[in-house]
Amino acid sequence: MSVHMIYYKDGAKMMRPVLTREEYLKLRNGGFQRENVARIRQGDVALKSSLVQMNYSCLPNDDGTLKGSKRMSTTVGMDIDHLSEEEMFRVKERILSKKDELGLLMLEESARGKGYHLVFRRRPELDQEGNLRWASDLLEVAYDKGAKDITRVFFTTTEAELIYLDDAIFDVSATDYRTNRTVSIDNPAAKESLSPVVLAKTYPAAKESLSPVVLAKTYPAAKESLSPVVLAKTYPAGKESLSPVVLAKTYPAGKESLSPVVLAKTYPAAKE
Repeated sequence: MSVHMIYYKDGAKMMRPVLTREEYLKLRNGGFQRENVARIRQGDVALKSSLVQMNYSCLPNDDGTLKGSKRMSTTVGMDIDHLSEEEMFRVKERILSKKDELGLLMLEESARGKGYHLVFRRRPELDQEGNLRWASDLLEVAYDKGAKDITRVFFTTTEAELIYLDDAIFDVSATDYRTNRTVSIDNPAAKESLSPVVLAKTYPAAKESLSPVVLAKTYPAAKESLSPVVLAKTYPAGKESLSPVVLAKTYPAGKESLSPVVLAKTYPAAKE
């Protein structure tokens, strides 16, 4: 997983996955984001902490928290700061001209408009700081030395400040921090860890975004593990969204097992 939104629970920073471009842009443009970015650029920097926070370099701990995570994702978030107006233009052009070599996935202007946040594909043979140094050398620009940990969060701006976004940033994969090898859903051994049950436990506050439709699109190779029974147990409050029509569309190859009789037995409270 490469994109996580940060939220607070009992004073602790928690991580929730962002799975689609639509959801990502909605978060960037929602609430008071536009107003606050405008005011920050007018000098009200105290509002920076009110912006949506994202992390691009790690996965959550088993309890969903951010602090102390050692689980690297397949991407790296990089902060470039303190640029002049002339440098802003040159650095942006340099980043975009080298986007393929860099493996660029996201580029945005920072809240104060004097730097950039970028996300690029992780080089698994390097640690976090090694990746940042590699990108810094490639782009000929310094990175923020105070933003070198994988748990670093970025105060997100709006869609207006978003310069580049590749949908590959939403791919579900992780770098095993013990081996530095990438694990993806095409790896049979990884499917179990990407099951609806595990996801629901990892992101208890995010069940609404882990719908059958989203999950089926995210894990096309794992549809067999997304059975009506598992989904009903995972999303007990969401049975009404597991209608025959939705399920048939989600599992076109399994329509025969989604008969009215089976569905009625599986979802007795949702017959209507």
